[in-house]
Amino acid sequence: MRRAMLTGSLFALLAALFAMWAFRYERAPGLPVWSLADLRNELPAVPGVAWTGRPDFPGIGLRVNPGGKPLAIRLSIPGIREVDGLHLRFRMNSRGLSPGRERWQDGRFMVEWHQPQGGGALEENPVGTVRHDTRGELQDLVVQPLHGPAVPALRLEHLGRSGEFDLSELEITVVRERALWKTGRWFLALGWLAWVAAVARSWPGISRWRALCSATLWVLMGMHFVIPGPWKIQRAMVPAFQLGVEPAPEARVRAAGVPGVFPAVSSGSIEALGKLPDQGSLVLRVKLGIARARPLLHMLLLFAPALAFAFLLGRKPAVFLAAALAVAIELAQVAFGYGFDLIDVGDLASDAVGIALAMWVWKRVVAKTQRRQSGLAEIW
Repeated sequence: MRRAMLTGSLFALLAALFAMWAFRYERAPGLPVWSLADLRNELPAVPGVAWTGRPDFPGIGLRVNPGGKPLAIRLSIPGIREVDGLHLRFRMNSRGLSPGRERWQDGRFMVEWHQPQGGGALEENPVGTVRHDTRGELQDLVVQPLHGPAVPALRLEHLGRSGEFDLSELEITVVRERALWKTGRWFLALGWLAWVAAVARSWPGISRWRALCSATLWVLMGMHFVIPGPWKIQRAMVPAFQLGVEPAPEARVRAAGVPGVFPAVSSGSIEALGKLPDQGSLVLRVKLGIARARPLLHMLLLFAPALAFAFLLGRKPAVFLAAALAVAIELAQVAFGYGFDLIDVGDLASDAVGIALAMWVWKRVVAKTQRRQSGLAEIW
């Protein structure tokens, strides 16, 4: 009966999590939905840049001939003001795009964030990248400035040696977090806390406070490395982000001609940025910046909580909770659309090594403590 209740409550928590994530954002009132058709008239003619598709449903392509220089353009969003976040739907395709020597030398799509008063550093958030011959999937994501609200603009860069890529099916919606998410996420966290504590107590001899301490650590790790996770860009899972009722057709008219905001952000040709700093949480930036240290970082990521679980709960429940955490981290990456490949298999292997090392350390410490206690008992 206990196993059935734990299994049923797990599925209920997962359903609540997916539902709340889908309804995390809502449309900001009083603003239209922009497409490339709204941005087209703002961009002057730029060599290597061409509009494709129908006039009312265009795409934009960037092409670099062999031996040509990198190409970069900015697309201002007419009538936009400082906002807390943007929801983007788009597709990127590439044809014969030969990347450069560096990993970042390909075709990429970014969102720029300008401070409304003109001061502060410009913030760039990469949201899409393509290379070679790619038929991209339709993307569904939310990007937010680190220091918001801020004024967004779009940036496209072709940093490859040759070839072309295009951006199409773009839809830009200003969003904000719903009160449902701001408040409900804490109740959801309490639900997971109760569930993990109940799982821990399903093993005999585990007190409430030990189970509660372990559950608190597990939930905190989950918040930082599973959902929402370490990512700077928030991606939809299943279902897609539910932003509420779409504006009426008359509210989706083009925003061209609407007065802009300060600072004046104009469309046109700009200098390419080159390599961008890694973004996301500190752990994610370290992992991306030091690729060779990735296995070590994964071992340490699971070693510390597994060791804490072992001292609080014992070996079997500690291994179960640590292994569940490792699997949850990888499954969340799949749910967010980052995929699963041999590198992720290596990550799981590193996680297993970290858990095994934690159990070995715990066993040695326990054995040493028992020998010391036995020696003291003999003295007395």
